[in-house]
Amino acid sequence: MSVQIEASNISTGYHRHVVLENFSVAIKSGEFWGIVGANGSGKTTLIKTLTGVIPPLYGQIHRSPNLTFGYVPQESNLDTIFPLTTLEVVIMGRVPRAGIGGRISASDADLAAHYMDKVAIAHLANKQFRLLSGGQKQRALIARALTFEPDILVLDEPASGMDISGQAEMLQLIVGLRKTIKQTVLMITHDLNVIANHAQSLIILHSGEQAHFEIGAVKELMTEEKIKQIYRQDVQLISLRDKVHIYVDDTEENVKGG
Repeated sequence: MSVQIEASNISTGYHRHVVLENFSVAIKSGEFWGIVGANGSGKTTLIKTLTGVIPPLYGQIHRSPNLTFGYVPQESNLDTIFPLTTLEVVIMGRVPRAGIGGRISASDADLAAHYMDKVAIAHLANKQFRLLSGGQKQRALIARALTFEPDILVLDEPASGMDISGQAEMLQLIVGLRKTIKQTVLMITHDLNVIANHAQSLIILHSGEQAHFEIGAVKELMTEEKIKQIYRQDVQLISLRDKVHIYVDDTEENVKGG
């Protein structure tokens, strides 16, 4: 597998305020990386730095030539005042491929329809995006990101704000897509069960006066002790039928991965 992103001793932050220091990582094609940490630990800042949205304060990042990203935010940044249909929102993923002055083609529309079917919202193609439920909007945003056909799919807490049922459906969708799309995936999430059972590599960001991090294989880092350090809550980690089940405060933190 080729290295797509290699960060060497980078520091990240805003306006000279350092969030994370001396961070190094090599991300290879086809890998599934989980990024976990308490709120405010710098997860989104790190993702923005690795993908080139913001530059590192110090250090170097090398990305493979013409590397592309499909970004799925926590919430839609679209102005829902405009009467866009779901299909129109999804097909926007092809706009960067069309280039300046380029036109969306019939094949672009077919590709958008293909990914809408993949995420089970084909029947909503002509419905106003602003009228969709939160879960339906997230599915549309995932379809939009996939329609771009990126090298790396970036998911920033894709189930944030949903109820337990919606979280379960969204995370099952992502796990299912992962088996077919084969792209590199970087996912920020609080659903430790999905990471424990489906990701290969893990970045843990610890918050505090001296923020620090750990990087490694999920099987090595996903321990009760580590999880307690992150969330400062009692945790039980149980292996059953080749699955890891993580329970926080006597309540399963989220449904297990598919």
